[in-house]
Amino acid sequence: MAKTLSSCGLIALIVLMSAMIRTESSDVGINRVVARTWCIANPLANPVALQKDLDNLCGGGIDCHSIQPGGACYEPNTLVDHVSVVYNLYYKSHQSRPAACNGSSNIPTVSDPSHGSCVFP
Repeated sequence: MAKTLSSCGLIALIVLMSAMIRTESSDVGINRVVARTWCIANPLANPVALQKDLDNLCGGGIDCHSIQPGGACYEPNTLVDHVSVVYNLYYKSHQSRPAACNGSSNIPTVSDPSHGSCVFP
C-alpha cells in the first residue's frame, strides 16, 4: 500500500510538472507587449539640416506626397512637421531599426505623433 501511494505521488508530480512546462512554453510571446515607435524631427534641430534631410529623403525614394499641398499631412505647414512625416516614413521603410533614427536631427518616440488626418504608420 505504501508503494502504491508513493507511486501515485510520483506520477502526480510528473503530470503536474509536465502541465506546467507545456503551459510555460505555449505562453511564450503571446502576452508580450512591444511598444510602437516612431521617428520624428528634433524640434531643436538646425532648420538648415532639417531642410537638407527633407530634400535628400524626398529625392531619394521616400514618397513625400502626403506633405504636399492637399496631402493628409500638409497641415500644419511647418518644416518640423513635414520632416517628422518623412523621417518616420524612412524609419518604417527600414523596419523601425534604431539605426534609421539616430541622427542629431531626429529622435525616436513612443508617443504617436499622428494628428487630424495625418496618420503616422
